[in-house]
Amino acid sequence: RAEAAQLVKQALDARRKPMTLGLAVDRWWNEVGRHGSDPDLRRALDWLRDQIGGQVALHDIIDDMVSRAVEARRACVKPAGRDAKGTQLFLPLSARTVNKTVPSLLRRVMNRARKAWSVAILTEPNWPEHFLAERRRPVREITPAEDAALDQVESRDYAELREFAEIMGLRRKEMLLTWPQVDFEQATIAIIGKGAVPAILPLTRRAYQILWGLRGNHPMQVFTFVAERTRRCPKTGTRFIRGQRYPMTYFGIGTNRRRKWPKAGVDARLHDTRHTTGQRTLRATGNLRLVQQLLRHSEIRTTSRFYTDTTMADLRAGMESVESQRKPQTEKPTGTKALKDKA
Repeated sequence: RAEAAQLVKQALDARRKPMTLGLAVDRWWNEVGRHGSDPDLRRALDWLRDQIGGQVALHDIIDDMVSRAVEARRACVKPAGRDAKGTQLFLPLSARTVNKTVPSLLRRVMNRARKAWSVAILTEPNWPEHFLAERRRPVREITPAEDAALDQVESRDYAELREFAEIMGLRRKEMLLTWPQVDFEQATIAIIGKGAVPAILPLTRRAYQILWGLRGNHPMQVFTFVAERTRRCPKTGTRFIRGQRYPMTYFGIGTNRRRKWPKAGVDARLHDTRHTTGQRTLRATGNLRLVQQLLRHSEIRTTSRFYTDTTMADLRAGMESVESQRKPQTEKPTGTKALKDKA
């Protein structure tokens, strides 16, 4: 009791004041969150406030509240594409997402309140106890053999889109290029990336060649396709006439992957084209910082978390390289050394 009284006195002497979680979340968003590039951060903050309670004072947040929030977050799901029949699929949130949006985010808000806003927080939750163990998922790279198999089942239009995406490391939304985004004179494209962050990317010779060959297909959209059959899109109501050319769409790109890739025996996601970019670039250059810039990760640790694993082929090549530099003791001697041994 004496220790608690002393803490209260110190807080009052320092002119510290209480603050509710709702006010803290709004202020933290205005000062910190909105200046970042995470498009899901505002929703995560709102969920955290609603789960714990916007009227709860920061100094009243205890371990039990954090534990309950973590468990509630683990019960949430996220969209995971559609099956062959078009039914929406869902997956549970990963441990990394739960950690990022509950204990880590709440700790960031409370730390700023205590250090920058003079808010009275006498004791904090035992943060390490609330972080889930994170399981790393191997990065899926599309192999050259799989690319060749996909070339056999995809139309040329979609094959070129896939090749371009693998060269440039684009996300699906970023694949929907328009001609004003392309600068042939400077050999660059301008895109709006994740979190509405703009970026200018250089074109390689092959990427330039792909775009150059697409001129004249459409006045605005870069990537287009020729309809294989006459049909009406159930999502947009757009009518497609067989043999006519139309702009590719976000959902159309996903439908092509869902229908064509399994025919080639390729079990991969569209986002794996981006992983392929990272793996191939790192293998060719050994430069992790370059991979970070190409994929536009805001932090190098994001790049290192996904692109430091070696493939079996990389591992074998490294072992072969070391093996070629030494002569096994079991190898029979030849030449001059053999003559000396006989002597």
